[in-house]
Amino acid sequence: MIFLAADETPLVLQGPRATIPPSWLESYWGALACGVAVVVALALLEWARRQRQRPPLTSAQHTLEETLRQAAQATGPTAAALVSQGLREFLAATDAQLPTALSTQELAARLETLPLYLPARSLLLTALQTADLAKFAGATASPDILIAQVREAVQRVETARRAFAAPPPPRA
Repeated sequence: MIFLAADETPLVLQGPRATIPPSWLESYWGALACGVAVVVALALLEWARRQRQRPPLTSAQHTLEETLRQAAQATGPTAAALVSQGLREFLAATDAQLPTALSTQELAARLETLPLYLPARSLLLTALQTADLAKFAGATASPDILIAQVREAVQRVETARRAFAAPPPPRA
């Protein structure tokens, strides 16, 4: 027993205390690191699968995308004119029966006879008519909506092109 000089109370030393258990993170850091690694690996695999599934862009699509980027930066009738011109050039590049000099009505009549453009015909015509209204009548047309319509229509045309170009499945 030890006595303190100031107040003469005894000081009792206590034995060692129990150890503090480790925290959850200290206990399971290895499992957490493996889980994060698995999630990252799965995300990379999914990204690679999606990249592999995406068909390469054709030269007509590259030209259209460049024109659509320019249209996204423009405003008003200029943007509508760029969207319309880019779409007409894409259609002319994909089919010789659709030259750029056709009016929207003539283009609509030709699109009715071509089965490749059937899934996208309404989107194509809506985009062209909206662009015509913006160019010639001064109507306000959102370039973003026009661009989205054109991209959806082009995606449908390319999907139809791949479907028509695919070999028939073998008969069982």
